[in-house]
Formats: sequence, structure tokens, C-alpha cells
Amino acid sequence: MADIFGVRVTPELDTLNSLIICNKPGGQTEPAVVFNGENFIVVWVDARFPGITVARVTPQGVVLDTGNYIGGGSSYGEDLPDIACDFQRSFVVWSQEFYGVCGRFINNSAQPEGSVITIATTLATSSVPKVEFDNNNYLVVWADFCSTGTDLDIFGQMVSPQGSLIGGKITIAQGPEIQNYPDFVFDGTNFIVVWLEESSGLFGQKIGTDGQLVGTKFMISDNTPYLRDHPSICVGIDNYLIVWGEYHDNYDIYGNIDIAIGIKEEESPLIEEFFPSIISGNLYLPEFQNFKVYDVLGRSVDHQRLKPGVYFVKCENGLIQKVVKAR
Repeated sequence: MADIFGVRVTPELDTLNSLIICNKPGGQTEPAVVFNGENFIVVWVDARFPGITVARVTPQGVVLDTGNYIGGGSSYGEDLPDIACDFQRSFVVWSQEFYGVCGRFINNSAQPEGSVITIATTLATSSVPKVEFDNNNYLVVWADFCSTGTDLDIFGQMVSPQGSLIGGKITIAQGPEIQNYPDFVFDGTNFIVVWLEESSGLFGQKIGTDGQLVGTKFMISDNTPYLRDHPSICVGIDNYLIVWGEYHDNYDIYGNIDIAIGIKEEESPLIEEFFPSIISGNLYLPEFQNFKVYDVLGRSVDHQRLKPGVYFVKCENGLIQKVVKAR
């Protein structure tokens, strides 16, 4: 029987303490986690229901919920959940066995809101969905069989914060090869999706916030006789880091950090002066001046959707104020 555990780690990678998130009968597996500005929201598959379950964990490591079931109550299996947050509420997506990709919103109390949303019906029994938020809308990405049912391709769908599907299904990667195990991230300008192709090659594709492909797919790591699986990507200051498992005599972890993040120069403000302040809630700006808010990479962001981090507020007279959002 499996349970869900966690460990608190400082930004300096010092371990603070381990904690039990859920150890109820029946088994709990496949966890994912997001921070909503106040608490961590952990989602997992729970055999008690069976299906998709969530709970809050405070920044101090206190588990606030025994587990709230948010799935649709289907007799088909619910597995492989992922979660993203727009700081008003969170969006959980999962694979519905023999059906498709589903999702549901939850509020900051880890309670479901609205009904289960069908994001896509699929041919594959396990679609491995992933979800990210771009400060305006969500993008959901998954693997599914092509129309002929002969091989797996990578698809996506934009979803609004109100739960409406935006546009049609996006074909991200296709062809006679098998494309599987997608992961992706939003870098402040574009989404970048990575996937495994034919069990050996790793590729990527940029997608704009309008759901359109940006350029063509690019190689991250070339074909190799060694088996690879489950790539993962994270955005840094200047480059992405893509990591994956690779089997030689046994599985090891490899990575690539050569791919640079493209940022338009005109979006980078000139930081002239600093007036530090710390906030723990919303950022309130005076109404009598025009303000723009930038993150540490110089990208313009919506001041009503700030995640914890460091930001710079520039007013129309050129004054720059540094703001630290604690939570």
C-alpha cells in the first residue's frame, strides 16, 4: 500500500522536516503539487474513492485536510493528475481511463467548484496530461493516438480561467514516430513543450499564448541506442533545464541546459532606483499614475496575478520600486 509523504526544503536545499500528507487505507499514489500564494495544494490518486483527491499543506508543513475527492465519480479509473494555479483558484487535470482528459477547478479551501470539464476525448487509455497557466489562460498538453490509431502524438488545448475551451485542439507534435511523455513550462512569453520521440530522441516546441506554434520543433538531445524516459523542464534566468532518465547499465539522470530563453529586448525595463517593500497579499497601485510591473527577467506581468517572488514597479515618471511578494 502506498501513501503520500512530503518534505519541506529551503531555497538553499536544506531539509526542514518530513511530513505525512495522507496515509489512509487503500493506497495513495501519483502526487503533484502547486503553491496558491497561501498554501500548497497537493493532488493525488486515492483508492478510497477511487480517484482524484486534494489537500492543503501550510508553508509550515501542517496538513489541513484529510483529502477532498474532486473527481467525477466515474466507474472508469482516474489517474495521472497535474495541477496549476491562477491565484484565484487552481485547476486540476487528469487522465480518465478509456475516455479522455478531464479537469476541475478547486478553490483555495481545496473544495471543488463547478462540474468536471471534458478537455478532450482520447483513444489512448493513459494520456499523461500536464497543465500550466500563462497569467491569462491555461494550456493543457497530453499524448494521444493519431487519427489512424497507429502511433502517439502530442496535443494541447487552451482553457480559460472560467473553464471554457478556447479554440480547437492544438497538434503540437505528429508524424510516424511515437511522441510521448510530454512536459512543459511557461517562460513568461511562450510555453515550451518537451517530449520523448521513439524512446531515444528528445524534442521541444514553443507555443504562443494564442495557442499557435512558434517556429518548428527543435532537438534537445539526439537519437541514441540508450532507452530514455519521462523528460521534465524548468525555466531559469537565461536558459531552460531539461532533465530525463537514461538507461545504460541502470537508470541515471541526464540534462541539457543549452537552450536559451528568448526575451524581447524592449520588454526589459531600465532599473534605475530601488525602494524595497514587502507584501503578503495583493499589490495595490495608485490610480492617478500609469504603472507597469516587471518580473526579475524584465517581462511585463499582470499585477493582479503575482506569484511569490521579486518584482519591479515602474511608474510613468520613471521611478522604480522593488517589491517582494512573500505569499
